[in-house]
Amino acid sequence: MSYSDENTKISQRDGVPEGGFATILVDPPWPGQGGEAHYRTMSLDAIKALPVGQLAAKDAHLWLWTTNGLLPQAYEVAQAWGFTVRSPLTWVKFRLGLSGRYQLRNATEQLLFCTRGTAPLGSRSQPTWFNAPVTEHSRKPAEQFAIIERVSPGPYLELFARRRPESRADWAVWGDQIDSDIRIPGFPVPRYSQRAGGCVKEVR
Repeated sequence: MSYSDENTKISQRDGVPEGGFATILVDPPWPGQGGEAHYRTMSLDAIKALPVGQLAAKDAHLWLWTTNGLLPQAYEVAQAWGFTVRSPLTWVKFRLGLSGRYQLRNATEQLLFCTRGTAPLGSRSQPTWFNAPVTEHSRKPAEQFAIIERVSPGPYLELFARRRPESRADWAVWGDQIDSDIRIPGFPVPRYSQRAGGCVKEVR
């Protein structure tokens, strides 16, 4: 299944706005990155199969988190969803991470800015890096929302969200650890909010 799979139809009944989301933020549960102890991970093929292209507007921005070790795979995922990577936004952390047998010690993580169609940039002044402290495992900095909202238009969607965005903008969310605002056929989550097309909350 790919983003254009005819068997996966997503509509306003699933909580998606007419025309789709103009900006989508995704932090996939990448396999083999140590996340298995904290949440359910997905295979690369399953991540590629997410119908992100159907959730997105014709002219849209995608912000895709990836570790340094999975940069090639992240480019493949963006392409599978119908997007082109334009710039990496590097999160420079305030502490050193672990290294591998053939790796330097990680002190950065990458948020790939991607586009499809002709969605304009709200700001062209954003550099390709930002500083922010590290908190608990895999939690991304709140600064990401201010950056995304300066550059990219709404409506906004965060996939694999773990909490409501730290923002005053109107974000829809989807993920296993939060009351999700949209439904994705074939990719159920434990529970939904009333925003998800009037769907009743599911029980774990």
